[in-house]
Amino acid sequence: SELAHRLLHGPSSPVSSPMDPDADREKLVPESWQSRTQRKWRLILYTVLLLLASVGNQVYFKRMTSAMPNYGWYLTQLSTFIYVPFFAVLAGTGVFEHAKGNLILKFAMMGVFDGISGTLMVLGGVHTSGTMQVLLSQAVIPLTIAMSVVILRKKFHWLQHTGAGMIVLGILCANMLSQPSADSSLNSSLFNAIFFCAMLPASFSSVYKEVAFRNFDGDLDVNVLQFWVASFQFVTNFLAMPVYAMKVLGPQQVPMSEMAALIVGGTRCLFFLEDQVKMNCGLPDEKECDHCSNAWAPVVIYLGFNVLYNIYTMLVIKHGSAALSFLVATLRMPLASLAFASPSIMGNQAVQPGLSDLVSLIVIICGLVTYRYGGRLLKHQMKKGSTGFPALVPGDSPLMSPAGPEPSPSPRPTSVFGRLTEPLRRPTAVQWTFAPLISTGLPVPQPSFVLLRSSKQPKPRTADRVRHDLYHRLGAASPLHSPQLRHLAPPPFADPEGREPEFVMDFLPDSAK
Repeated sequence: SELAHRLLHGPSSPVSSPMDPDADREKLVPESWQSRTQRKWRLILYTVLLLLASVGNQVYFKRMTSAMPNYGWYLTQLSTFIYVPFFAVLAGTGVFEHAKGNLILKFAMMGVFDGISGTLMVLGGVHTSGTMQVLLSQAVIPLTIAMSVVILRKKFHWLQHTGAGMIVLGILCANMLSQPSADSSLNSSLFNAIFFCAMLPASFSSVYKEVAFRNFDGDLDVNVLQFWVASFQFVTNFLAMPVYAMKVLGPQQVPMSEMAALIVGGTRCLFFLEDQVKMNCGLPDEKECDHCSNAWAPVVIYLGFNVLYNIYTMLVIKHGSAALSFLVATLRMPLASLAFASPSIMGNQAVQPGLSDLVSLIVIICGLVTYRYGGRLLKHQMKKGSTGFPALVPGDSPLMSPAGPEPSPSPRPTSVFGRLTEPLRRPTAVQWTFAPLISTGLPVPQPSFVLLRSSKQPKPRTADRVRHDLYHRLGAASPLHSPQLRHLAPPPFADPEGREPEFVMDFLPDSAK
């Protein structure tokens, strides 16, 4: 269950705090230039791989929905279900330890929002071109800002509002100035609107994850969180089946009586390569015909890119910062647009961008750059006026506080001894961290985080560390470090039962005792 923690924090990374000086011991050792160079190139490699995986994740999401256009609901369930056993193994017995009413309700809220977003995204993506998907997915940024202002009463930098406005302007230009396509199966206004609506629950889910566990007193493993969210997302996809039965979908409509057959048909198409839709298909007002002989490749490649995207996102955040992952999300836009226009990558699904697409792309990229820069300025302002509470800075790395949220005020001591010793007490506070979440089967425009208690709490100093710090403050060294007595220094002791070693010093000269 430590896999996600090791990806983020490494095998041994205690939380730095004044009560745990051992955590900062490595920081006192100067880093060699070979180590700095190796660390730099490793981060560059992870960043490039994240960018490639991010573009591949976006491109093959479109290719997957185009390869199996009649099985959108089946693809939604498949891309979600594969993560349920994965998180169950990582979470272990913690899955049932946190199955409490209040927590289950929070997990369900997140799963419902993510499930609705996934259903609408896959359904709308069938007849939304890849370039339009890239542009519309950026709507999650202004929507998140609006919901954060209304729900959380958060304040943003004026440059962030300007960048969000530019993103909205670019999306409007893409829809209003684009020429209608001769083939409505490539780009339909109705399905564009459905894809855009998927950003609404995605934005609300992002806002809710920031505040859902602020009042939770216990420790919560992020793997437990993601298991329950993925499970509820899977259940929500079942409850969303009536969405596919709406008459407004036209040929894409699937009556409720045929939903069970859709599961069998999708399985036979994907795993047995058997075409299910052969008759009355292919014409403008009919369903698309199945091409199941080659459908498995885009689905498998997309799922692979989705896993790689999550892994490299964790590695970039661990070795770099969340701001770097947001930068990669910005660079993904033009590269994905070029990929969608390439016939060698998209085949007959390639759409050459028009003048309106290029103008919209430039406007949205400028809006994203302005938004990210505004997030950096906002972070500097928040650092100056920090109150000790961690905050998620939109477009930049989360602003963490070494003491976490302000502790609840404790009653002042009434005894004379208590008042005298009160200045000597350390204020107790809870350690918090923003944990990045894995994208369960859907291409996300930017990483999402959830505020959780840190799994590593401050530890008291060992007796050896206390002795070392005392010698250091006195400006002296241990007597056993002298040349005459250095050979008498005891070796490191590690007893499996935790017993302290006993040293006999009767053999030392009287001057050394």
